[in-house]
Amino acid sequence: MPIAFHYADDTERGHAEKLAATRHKLLHEGTAHPAWEELTATDRERATAEAAWYLRAGRRAGLYDLNAAPVTSMVRGADGRPISRDEYEALLRTWIEKNGTGERLALLDRAELSVVTALLNELCGALPKERLGQFAREMAVKLNDRGGV
Repeated sequence: MPIAFHYADDTERGHAEKLAATRHKLLHEGTAHPAWEELTATDRERATAEAAWYLRAGRRAGLYDLNAAPVTSMVRGADGRPISRDEYEALLRTWIEKNGTGERLALLDRAELSVVTALLNELCGALPKERLGQFAREMAVKLNDRGGV
């Protein structure tokens, strides 16, 4: 029997389901609770609806913002805090536009170029819907084309 719960949107439902599954896995460790995969669809739906309430309470309490723009993990702004990945992509793109007309430098051998493009492609795969991931893909293609990789 379906649980009567109205999720704000698909994103909330996805976050709630992830939280419910993770919470249940923690309960399952070292106890007699069945694994998440062993629960009935109704039990999983009930747990997901309950998790959505926890998410809403956490947001209302100001503990986190699930809609916040993703931030960089290594790059920091002048204030020492991470910056938005979209902002970082725009910064990199602008830097290339302003400084990318100079002489070409041969700094990498073929193996190193392959590794750099593989890392860029991995970043693209990790961030497929973000501008930074798309920019990484563009750079990988440029480097591959120039290097004949």
